[in-house]
Amino acid sequence: MRQKVVGVLGGMGPESTADLLAKIVRSTPVTREQDHLRVIVDSNPKVPNRTDALLSGETAPVIRALTETARNLERAGAELIGMPCNTAHAFLAEVRKSVGVPVLDMIDEAAGRARQVFGAGAVIGLLATDGTHRAGIYHEALGRHGLVPVAPVAREVQRGVMDALGAVKLSGVLEESGRALAVAIGDLSEQGATALVAGCTEVSLVLEKYPPDLPWVDPLQVLAEALVREAGGHP
Repeated sequence: MRQKVVGVLGGMGPESTADLLAKIVRSTPVTREQDHLRVIVDSNPKVPNRTDALLSGETAPVIRALTETARNLERAGAELIGMPCNTAHAFLAEVRKSVGVPVLDMIDEAAGRARQVFGAGAVIGLLATDGTHRAGIYHEALGRHGLVPVAPVAREVQRGVMDALGAVKLSGVLEESGRALAVAIGDLSEQGATALVAGCTEVSLVLEKYPPDLPWVDPLQVLAEALVREAGGHP
């Protein structure tokens, strides 16, 4: 079966885009180099801040940048698109309408994986940006899959999460970011969370380096596997 060309609408942030590419390679079963998928990447860090847009309501510049980047990928030959940014999925419907090729839903894929691994009714702690929480995209998806989402309650805890994620975008994964997320995970555990979803791609990077006490789902890994699946990368 002919493999589809994968497009990655990335750059939000650049390091998580690079991590997705590595995960796609590692998730593709091959017996020779030519078995790997062809992947076209537009790493576009010029997309305006998604959280700022969702909190302010000024979403038009973000939608314009995302849809233009998606169309760039389609023109370049992408037949399937993945978007390694959780918050940007608040604009998934607009991105999908802008192109004639499928755009995968990383949020729904991750929620489905959490249901598969942890079972119906599990309380899932969500580490995500303010914008993702405001949009409710994970709360909706986890609820749709029969899971119970919880988010940090204390404002200072969520502010620590946001500061940690911003630091990763600028300086990579540092110990300070690990400590900040550990505080948030403690807050989620006190609310009854027995597992986590890394609801921001920078959270994925931090938890890979500083593993939490709770089991967790990595949407970047789930997206990589879904792209391989949908592109025909499995034998």
